Amino acid sequence: MAVMSRLTASDLFFGRLPYIDEILYENLDAPALTYTEVFDVRSSQRMREQTTGYSGFGLFAQKDADGGSVDYDILMQAYDKTFTHLTYAKAFQVSEEGMEDDLDNVISNAAPALGRSAQSSIEQLAWNLFNNGFGSETTPDGVALFSNSHTNVGGGTQDNLVSGDLSEATLESAVIQMNQVDDHRGLPVDLKSESLVVSSEQEFIARRILNSEKRPGTANNDSNEMNRLGLRLVVSKYLTGADDWFLLSSPSVAKLLLYWRKEPVSDHVLDFETGNMKSKMTFRMSLGAADWRGTIGGQGA
Repeated sequence: MAVMSRLTASDLFFGRLPYIDEILYENLDAPALTYTEVFDVRSSQRMREQTTGYSGFGLFAQKDADGGSVDYDILMQAYDKTFTHLTYAKAFQVSEEGMEDDLDNVISNAAPALGRSAQSSIEQLAWNLFNNGFGSETTPDGVALFSNSHTNVGGGTQDNLVSGDLSEATLESAVIQMNQVDDHRGLPVDLKSESLVVSSEQEFIARRILNSEKRPGTANNDSNEMNRLGLRLVVSKYLTGADDWFLLSSPSVAKLLLYWRKEPVSDHVLDFETGNMKSKMTFRMSLGAADWRGTIGGQGA
């Protein structure tokens, strides 16, 4: 079991450096939380949560004149999704002697580093939904989150996958695709494109596309209609596909759900036998896509 002691920090204790000017402790700020900008964040009081769905009705049929029967329809059962909360934890311990002799409060004041690790872990877990969205991360219909074969319970399939690097043309295609999404019975729905999500590598490409007054990268004097749409740019440091990008509706519509069963909490205890101070942080959560509507995934080259 790992213990932070005087031996693990010899430069500060037995072999203390005689001319220490600064201890370069990793106390840099963690990136601002970004998962809250794209997930519908909810609390949970149970071991798991489930969602289910029902379709609406189909189009009206013409009724035969003079006593003809009306056309009866049903609400069709759609797909289910189970969110099972998992527990995540990390701890450290400091020897009794290390705490007593720690003149610089380096190893005895490690709690902020644990909190920063928790914050990055949560962000990574959340953004892995996008990282795995072209493969292992599935929606309740059983296919990848970003796929060209999402099935309607009323028949037929739909598409929320765009191929090609982020550009004015591919983003325009994605916006049009979002506008053309139907419900399970083939009726149009009103989905507004709200956010463009990109990796750090694509931040400046995205800003040029969204913010230029005129069309970017052309000699034409046409207005940049992407600027008029007012898309919000979300840049994530945790996206692993440098060329992947995503167009999302609002979190309440897109149904990318993140459940908190227990938000990060710290515990501290003094071990009687060793005198070591043990510190632990745990959290419980689950996340996933309850539906694919309101999301478009662009898989760049």
